[in-house]
Amino acid sequence: MGRVFEARRSSSYRLLRTNIGLAGRVRYPAGDMLFSATAAEFLENYHRDTLARWSADDLAAQREFVNAHLAGRAWLDWSTPAAALQLVQAGHTETALGTAEKYDAVVLAGPVVELLEPARLFGQAVSPLRPGGRLVGIVPCLRDNSPENEEFMQLAATTLWPYVTAEELLELLGESVWQVEPQTRGFIAVPRFNEAVLQRQLGFKGFARIFEQLMALGYDPMEVGWGELRFVATVK
Repeated sequence: MGRVFEARRSSSYRLLRTNIGLAGRVRYPAGDMLFSATAAEFLENYHRDTLARWSADDLAAQREFVNAHLAGRAWLDWSTPAAALQLVQAGHTETALGTAEKYDAVVLAGPVVELLEPARLFGQAVSPLRPGGRLVGIVPCLRDNSPENEEFMQLAATTLWPYVTAEELLELLGESVWQVEPQTRGFIAVPRFNEAVLQRQLGFKGFARIFEQLMALGYDPMEVGWGELRFVATVK
């Protein structure tokens, strides 16, 4: 998702002005993914692709969800490409994200939730928070383990980076220090993504290559259950 939030974030959180073409390694449970050309292409196109991947109604609903849980709070925005670079660098060096200030909430969304392992992000989000702080998340994922979704996840893990189902994300949260507020969580289908990829409206071409492979295997890419898990969690 793009920079669509209206709530005020702390002025002390400054965006990095950094060249996206960096090299490093992002650790996943099953191995390492080289953070190089593909990830750089994804970040370089992310802002432009946001308006194609999500409809105006999708983005409005995201704003409403996030703002409803940030009202009156000082919050740290991890939804930007610049924040993604900072988090990638922190993960590569296995250091804590450098911020002395404490916040009432962290917004976990945007490119970083696609590029980095969710469990690591859930762990990193604890240190910037004051006691009682909350994690407000919007994480792209798959609806379930249907054949189309399974094949998409396997191809993505091989050629891009891993994606998981909404249920698997909730399991990861449950195994972490976070307690998800049941009334806030839910999988939201985003069919606009499938349409945008098929119509080649994205600057980033990685998803189109996966859809081409799916069609070659006899799958209908429109049956891929793409969407996002929205949730709010507090430390247990």
